[in-house]
Formats: sequence, structure tokens, C-alpha cells
Amino acid sequence: MVDFKVSKRMLVNFRGQNKVVGGLTDKDKIAILLYISKEFANLDREDQLFSKVILICQEIFESDNTTLRLWDGEFLVPVKFVKETEPPRRNLKLGEGYSGTVFETKEPILVNDLSRSAHYFDEGEKTKSVMCVPIMQKEEILGTLAVESERENFYIIDDLEILEALTSQLALALYGVRLIEGLVTARAREAAILNQLEWDLKMGRNVQSQILPQDLSAWNGIYFASHYEPMAEVSGDLVDIVRQGHSLTAINIDVSGHGIPAALVTMAIHHQFRRSVMAGLGLTEIMEELGEKLWEQLPESTYFTAFMVRIFSDYTFGYVNAGHQRMLHYKASDDTFIQYDTKGVPLGILPVRKIDYEEKQGKLEPGDFLLLISDGFSEQRNHLKDEVGVERIQTWLHDEREKLVIEGRGKVDLKKLASSFIKRFRTYQGEVPNGDDLSFLFLYCGDSIPEASHYIQLAKQSNSKMKMEEAYAQALKAFSIDSSLKEILVFLGKMYYRDGKYTEAIRYLEEYLRTSGDNTAASHFMMGRAYYKAGMISEAKRALKMALSSDHSFAKASILLAQCYLKENAKPKAIKVLQQGVKNTPQNLELKTSLLRLESHTQKVS
Repeated sequence: MVDFKVSKRMLVNFRGQNKVVGGLTDKDKIAILLYISKEFANLDREDQLFSKVILICQEIFESDNTTLRLWDGEFLVPVKFVKETEPPRRNLKLGEGYSGTVFETKEPILVNDLSRSAHYFDEGEKTKSVMCVPIMQKEEILGTLAVESERENFYIIDDLEILEALTSQLALALYGVRLIEGLVTARAREAAILNQLEWDLKMGRNVQSQILPQDLSAWNGIYFASHYEPMAEVSGDLVDIVRQGHSLTAINIDVSGHGIPAALVTMAIHHQFRRSVMAGLGLTEIMEELGEKLWEQLPESTYFTAFMVRIFSDYTFGYVNAGHQRMLHYKASDDTFIQYDTKGVPLGILPVRKIDYEEKQGKLEPGDFLLLISDGFSEQRNHLKDEVGVERIQTWLHDEREKLVIEGRGKVDLKKLASSFIKRFRTYQGEVPNGDDLSFLFLYCGDSIPEASHYIQLAKQSNSKMKMEEAYAQALKAFSIDSSLKEILVFLGKMYYRDGKYTEAIRYLEEYLRTSGDNTAASHFMMGRAYYKAGMISEAKRALKMALSSDHSFAKASILLAQCYLKENAKPKAIKVLQQGVKNTPQNLELKTSLLRLESHTQKVS
């Protein structure tokens, strides 16, 4: 049984439409993810795992039926479900029914009314609404999980997101129980089974690697390099980066213990960390959230340490430590290292509040770097049983940086620095196996920032004096020096848009949104407007919808989205957008005028 309350959902009729009331709150979602991690970590047989999945879906989603299917190489076979259907379930081929469609496309679906999608189910079935998601291990698909209700419009996008998170952990847990079951029979077929178990653990590692930051492109002159190395295929370490336009938040986590239980906990931490950052919480508030949401749900005797840093657009930064290895700051100006620490305890042992943590500040200068690193590096021993230690790490980094400065004529290649550090570590380690999971994250402040900033200021001055050729030349020079600086990307995007060069404007604005993580309504509207001018209507609609999802009262985005639908001769959709806009912003005269004009024109035509 779920050991926390989830409010019951109901279907109500509101203005002629069925709406879901109740169901999952944000707090429920976190509790559910942690509950899933905890429950899966304690299972050691496939039949137990499958039964637990079905039970969890019934309790959380109030499903009338749940079906777990696995691929046998030819068919999707139903291996576990709540009750048999009428007509009975059958093996499905690729693309057949909603489960076969999800398996073929590898994309989840949410169907609110199956009566309007007859191709998805057999005649006579009672299912009215369904969520179906693929069970994925990296690029390999293992099967599908479908949650079904006999009531239409019973599920929403939030439910689908939770179901996707559940199946992600299911894939990892499935490899885990197969590992345990394999160990039971290993005495009879030791060599063959061990090879299979090693493969299974590698697959588990691939599943976990999906939560590591995939995009290490530079952010506003800050460059990244990372390393992640489990001691036994799956890891209790985690590094993550969240970009938010004017700030960037990074974290390094170390969960106690090793293997599958620790790996499952990192997935729950990853989810809560990202939610907390995107909610706009401060660093000490995020620590409180991690502690509050996780400590009661963690497996027995499990805790974790964390170091978090937030860098702002002016290169100041704040940091908080929760019992983790100290962060290193190399200062290029005086060629020294500083070790940063703050008051704070590990998470998961006792309830904590933000006052239990201390935030301190610092400043990055060009050529500086920060290093978030787990204690697996500093506590590694060599054949003489001597630990690496933090001082030796600093010496290695200092020496390898000096070599790169000479090779690069004053410039440092961060990827080479990270690689050289690992080589020094391996040399010291020798043949001794890793004593712990290993992870680190470099955050390097580019030494070209001052030069690029100089040219962008010249470009702005030329632009103000209407010297357009000079402005473009100087801005492009700045871009060639450091293409990641937000100020340059936005300046070039706006200049090209102003001059009607929309394809070029899109190039720089897309790069800005991709690298900065700016998810504001204004930025998405700026992007949507450029797409619209370039005739890229589908792309414009997507950007404008994202703008409205960030700020539903953004009148200009509603009007331009309506114009996109008119371009596609979809007047009813345009009217609906404007009606929703007027509802959200009833005081906006431009919206009202646009809606009245369009409705009047539609009535005259009809």
C-alpha cells in the first residue's frame, strides 16, 4: 500500500466539457517517485516487480485496468494485468493498437476518448481513456505499460509524466531483479550467467546515464567538462546542470552505498533538484526541499551529500554545501586554489530546514574555474595505501594547466585539462581498483570574455550611430571570439530581425534559447515572431504556445498565434485562441478588438 494520501480525482462537467478535479499535486508527485524508488529497490524477482507496478498504477492513477507487455522478438506479450478483458487480450504486432503504436514509435500517448480513435482498440472493449508509455533502456525498447480507465478524459499530462518516470525506473529495476535472479542460478551455469549479469548491469548503467547532463555546450562564456564513473556499473554519484537564462545552477551528489539502490535514489534526487530550480527556489531552499521530500522515503540507512553552486550572468556565484567534498576555485589572477565550504549537514539522516544551511558568495574572473568533485577521487588509494588527497589534486590541476597554457599560447582547453587530470589520477592509482564512485564537473570562465565583450560594446555604439556595416562587423567579430555569450546572440538576432533578415535572425535566436535555457514568455515570443516572419508557421505556433504556457496573459502571443492559424485557414482555432486570450486578459482592448473583428468576418462569410 502507498503510505501517503493521494487525493481522489473526479470528473466534473464544466461548460460542456469534462474536467479532472483532484488527483496528483506537485507534492504527491515527489512522494510517488521516491515511493517507487524505495519499493523497487527492495524487490528481487520479476513477478514481484510486475505485481508491484500493477498495484502502484491502481493506487496512484485509480485505473480500472493496467497492462504490462514485454517484447518477445515477434509480439508484444501481455505478461501482467489487473483483470482479463472482453474480448481477451492477445499478442500484438508492431503498430497494432495503442500498445503496438507506442512500441513502434517509442513515444508515449494519452488518449482521452478512445471512441474517437477506433483503430487503437478491439471492438467491444470498455476502455475509454488510456495512457501508454514505452519501457525504454537507452535506445532499446523492452515493452509497454498501459493505464486504462472506463471513464473518458480521466487522465492529464501530469499523470503521463509520472507514468514515464515510473517506467524509467522500472527499466532499471528490471535489470536489477534479473541480476539477482541470475545470481541464484549462477552455481549451475556460472560462466555464462556471469557474462549475462555483466551485460545486464551495463544496460542498467545506460539507463542511469540518461539523467546525466547531455548538453555540455557553453553558457554565457562558462565552459563545462564532466566525468562520471560508477564503481560497479551503476552509481550513487550524480552531476547535473540547469540553465535558466540569467543564471545556471549545478550540483554534485554522492549517495551512500553503491549499486542499484543508490542509483535509483539518484534518479529521484535528479527529478526533485530540477523541479526545485525551475520553481525559482534559492540554494538553501533547494536543500530544504531535497531534505523534506526525500528523507522519509529513502531506503534504510541511506543518505546523501551535495554541493550546489549558482552562477549569474555577471559571473558572481553563490554556493551551499551539505556535507560534500569542498568545491575548488582556481584563481588565474594569482595562480592559487581556494577551497569553499559552508555550514550544512548531509541529507536524508534527519529533517532539515533552510536555516540549517549557509550560502556564501564568490566571483569568477576570466581564466578561473570551479571544480565540483566527489570524494571518490580524494580518497582513492594506490598500491602503498596512500590516499590521493585534495592537495595532490590541486597540484595535478596546476601542473596540467601550466602545460596547456604554454601549448595554447595563454589559452586553456578545458577538455584537455579534464582528460589530463584523469590520466594523472590513473597513473597514481595504478592497478588498484576504484574504491568508490567517481564524478566531477568543471565550470570554466572563458579567458576570451573581455575581448568579446569589447567588440560587442563597439557594435552597440556603431548601431546607435546608425553605422550598420560596422555594427555587424564588430558583432560578428565578438561572435567569432566567443559564440556562447548571451549578449552577442541576442544582439545579432535582433539586428537581423530588424533588417528583415529573418533566416539569420532565427539562427542566432535559436542558439540563444538552446544554450541559455531562457524559458521566459518574452524570449519564446521573440522566437515565434521571427519564425512567423520567415514563413515557418509550424515552428512559430510551437514557440508561441511555449510563450503562453509561461505567461497565459501574454496578449501579443495570443494575437500572433491566432494569425498563424489564419495563415493555415483554421479560423475556428484562431477564434478559440483569441477567446482564451480575452478570458485570461479581459482588460486588453487589442485582444477584444481582434476577436470581434474575426467573429464578425466569420459571420458575414457564413
